[in-house]
Amino acid sequence: MSHAHDHAHHQNHLSYAMWMTALLAVVELAGGWWAHSLALLADAGHMLSDIVALGLAVVAGRIARRPAHAGMTYGYGRARVLAAQANGLGLWFLSGWIVWEAFGRLVSPPDVQGRVVMAIAILGLAVNLIVLRWLHGGEDINTRAAYWHVLGDALGSVAAMIAGAVILLTGWMPIDPILSFVVAAILTWGGWRLVRETTLELMEGVPPGINLSEIETLMGGMEGIRGIHHLHVWPLPNGQLGLSAHVQVMRMTEWPTVLPRLLQSLHEQGIEHATLQPEDVCAEQGCG
Repeated sequence: MSHAHDHAHHQNHLSYAMWMTALLAVVELAGGWWAHSLALLADAGHMLSDIVALGLAVVAGRIARRPAHAGMTYGYGRARVLAAQANGLGLWFLSGWIVWEAFGRLVSPPDVQGRVVMAIAILGLAVNLIVLRWLHGGEDINTRAAYWHVLGDALGSVAAMIAGAVILLTGWMPIDPILSFVVAAILTWGGWRLVRETTLELMEGVPPGINLSEIETLMGGMEGIRGIHHLHVWPLPNGQLGLSAHVQVMRMTEWPTVLPRLLQSLHEQGIEHATLQPEDVCAEQGCG
């Protein structure tokens, strides 16, 4: 499957997921209001945030496919990162609302209809699992952000199911807001991961899993290379890795031989886009 076809495939799944989630959110909102269940309302609220998150992912995916031009030489791939960061912040706001409501309901627990909660939560979990299956395997951060939203939603459905079962068996109403705290904690953690990863990428930090010292040692240990400095590695908008470095060689006449071997070695490390500046050691320091 080509890279462009793969993106189109995930883009279609994002659209399908958005519409299915919208339908379920309406059902959960109505059911949560009728059953007086915060766990179900929290799950429905998260589903509304899912709709926004999936909508952002769809729009960002379309923008990211625009071709590069003179004003945007790297293209619009960063749109996916911006959408993912917005989704991460959205998870934090949603978590805050759930915690606020949960505290209020701990003080005065409403009469929750456990049977309704369980029925709608089971339906919600089934839909979430289908959507998670659609989004699974997306490599770009935009799809992964949407995946996190839906994963949190699936966990919210599980929490609502447990709350409904406990209320049916024991009549203990505080279980509903207590489990909502658990959902809020999971969403906060997911939001933190997204915000941290997107901020790192927007600031062109070294991608996770990349060890600069190892790359410098690998490059510097190749035949004909006398030193490496000004080494930088960062993620490109198209998902590839970029690298730039100054490479010291004994004489510039060696560079045509060194460069192909160096590029091949970097390619084997997953670095496709390398900009290398040769420096003639003899010209700078004198070789006698």
